[in-house]
Amino acid sequence: MSAADDTFRMLAGLIEASRIVPERLRAAPRSLPLTVVGGFLGAGKTTLVNRLLAEPHGLRIAVLVNDFGRINVDAALVASRTADTIALTNGCACCSISGDLTRALVQVAQGESLPDAIVLEASGIADPRSLAQVALANPAVRLDGVVTLVDAETVEAHADDPDHGPLFRSQVEAADLIVLNKRDLVDGERFEAARAWIAARAPRRPIVAAEQADVPTEVFLGLDGPHSLEAASRVPVHAGLFRTRTIESDTVMEESELLSLLDAGGAEVLRAKGFVWLSSAPDRRTLLQRVGARHTFIPAEPWGGQRPRSQVVVITKAPR
Repeated sequence: MSAADDTFRMLAGLIEASRIVPERLRAAPRSLPLTVVGGFLGAGKTTLVNRLLAEPHGLRIAVLVNDFGRINVDAALVASRTADTIALTNGCACCSISGDLTRALVQVAQGESLPDAIVLEASGIADPRSLAQVALANPAVRLDGVVTLVDAETVEAHADDPDHGPLFRSQVEAADLIVLNKRDLVDGERFEAARAWIAARAPRRPIVAAEQADVPTEVFLGLDGPHSLEAASRVPVHAGLFRTRTIESDTVMEESELLSLLDAGGAEVLRAKGFVWLSSAPDRRTLLQRVGARHTFIPAEPWGGQRPRSQVVVITKAPR
């Protein structure tokens, strides 16, 4: 799909958003601050949102989660923290589900108990500026800020990639605040090189170093001020650069078996995530997270009355 197609679809989404929003909302104009959390696949966005929800700040936060794939794993990870979670599944919110995003924000703005803040976790393949433009079609919403997470370990690889490099660079340029995450995975020289690249690409934007996406609430929220939004025609890329597939199984699996399935098909795996049923821990869910070649298996809650099964979303580069 071409950049012209992307632009047309996003403009159509803006028109659709304007049509959906009612004339009167319970929330006052520009009373709901929206923070958009962007960043490429595996940068740590869900970890950041979960940390925010776990902080004892006393704020009521509505969370909207957009994931690329039929199963919204990120929403499942966030939903355990707050009842105010709305899943936006199967696309990047700037184009294919702009109507869903608009309806979700209307739902928030019409609620009896209005939130103190809205956090929108963008898909790893979405441009945060385009997504924010659609959200601002709701007159009750004001943009508090765009926070972009960057994986310090993969800056060079993503910046130079001929396919998704433009998207990665656009996500960095969209930020009001940049969280340079996974500081613990690189040495000092490599970290400073990543910081220098970001500073050159997004000058005068604050850069916060973090491990495990550990960022204080007062840094993450409250970014009111000038923002880096640009015209819709600025969006250079689309989800057509990527492919998603789902691994599902109703039988218990070995770790090695699952890892082999991730690499089946030959395409480069950029990201994989999901809850799995492993023989090493059959009585509980295990969260699988994979970024590039690195993977982790994290023990999660017991299955309880739910039937055990594995569901993993795998995101790869699209064939050239």
